[in-house]
Amino acid sequence: MSKIKRIVIDTNILLDIVYFHDIHISQIKDDIEKKDLEFWTCPAIWEEFVDVMHRPYFFTTEDTFMTAQNWVLANCHFENDAIAKSNIKCQDPDDQIFIDLALLKAPCLLVSKDLEVLKLRHRLEAFGVTVFNPLDKMPSIK
Repeated sequence: MSKIKRIVIDTNILLDIVYFHDIHISQIKDDIEKKDLEFWTCPAIWEEFVDVMHRPYFFTTEDTFMTAQNWVLANCHFENDAIAKSNIKCQDPDDQIFIDLALLKAPCLLVSKDLEVLKLRHRLEAFGVTVFNPLDKMPSIK
């Protein structure tokens, strides 16, 4: 995966990495930790992640929360500038921020299992965003 430089990860996938330790994305986690991938997030995505991690299902202990939070903070880059709303609209408004950030960071990989995001795969590719479902074969970005 040496050609891939930047990655945007939706919240469900991030939970797969830091909470469920899903083997389908262990390579992505390893590449982020080795700094072979630049993992990008922004305040809106971070707030969603923290909100989800505070839900009773996930917030089993303070240690669980802190371990997940610390992994993200140690491994991500924050885009703190305003993120322009793109013309590519997602049917699920909660996923729009991931699309907008991925377009800002293009060329990049957008990792999601969300059907509404996956439906936009071909439109996003025209702008340098490769949408990746972890159940598929890992793509390369030039």
